[in-house]
Amino acid sequence: MKIATDLWHRRGYDIAGELRLIKDAGFDGVEFTFSEANENAPMVSDRGYLRIEHAVDDARLLHKAVVDVGLEVHSVRSGLLWRYPLTSPDPGIRGRAVEIIMRELEACSILGATALLIVPGVVNENIPYDEAYRLSQESLRRVVGRAEDLGVTLAIENVCSNFLLSPLEFARFIDELGSPVVGAYLDIGNVMDCRLGYPQHWVRVLGGRVKRVHIKDYSVSLRGIVDLFNGDVDWRAVMRELRGINYNGYLTAELHPFNMAYELYFRQLAEKMRMLINL
Repeated sequence: MKIATDLWHRRGYDIAGELRLIKDAGFDGVEFTFSEANENAPMVSDRGYLRIEHAVDDARLLHKAVVDVGLEVHSVRSGLLWRYPLTSPDPGIRGRAVEIIMRELEACSILGATALLIVPGVVNENIPYDEAYRLSQESLRRVVGRAEDLGVTLAIENVCSNFLLSPLEFARFIDELGSPVVGAYLDIGNVMDCRLGYPQHWVRVLGGRVKRVHIKDYSVSLRGIVDLFNGDVDWRAVMRELRGINYNGYLTAELHPFNMAYELYFRQLAEKMRMLINL
């Protein structure tokens, strides 16, 4: 397995310096996040480098920077699908979501990323569960062909959106889309944060559908996401199940760094992730 982290943007710092810090800390790869150009990001944010309005140009610049440093962009996050959900009852919003994914797939191809994280949708008082299921699949079928052409996996993430609430349903949802480029981006911490059981069970049920893994811990007493090894995830069981399904891809940390001692944080995180692989 390889280790990666989300790329965190510190306002005023150049991309080459940020990437070099991550490489020197011991990571193999990074994961970029799409944003909109007008987003008001804080001083330290995982957004700011890859803008959907300038997806191709930004991807070209970032690809050169990554190659120069010697890292790999293995995946990209499509966080904009929270703002434009694939399950929206408004066809205009769903159309915007499909357009966003199409642009992101092109950028993934330029970056050399072989996976695009997909938020599958949202269920709320205005979006019934059965309609969400139908609309999400209907929207994704519009982009599957392009993903196949580009060789980019649509990696659907388990998120806290009241949708796809068990590994059995998650597996069925993926299988019904009927494409080898549709898989799961399994977020270990989200399973417990969303009160959806135990992540090691999700690994076992999803099996070979797992294409990428997000790493973060969860504290039962604090009822929230915490740094790796500070929570209650049974990491030995998780790693045993990942090896059991022959997972050999990236483990990507999705954790906020220290506001101070930024370099120290990433060195410690990389060390802990190497320990995780060896559990």
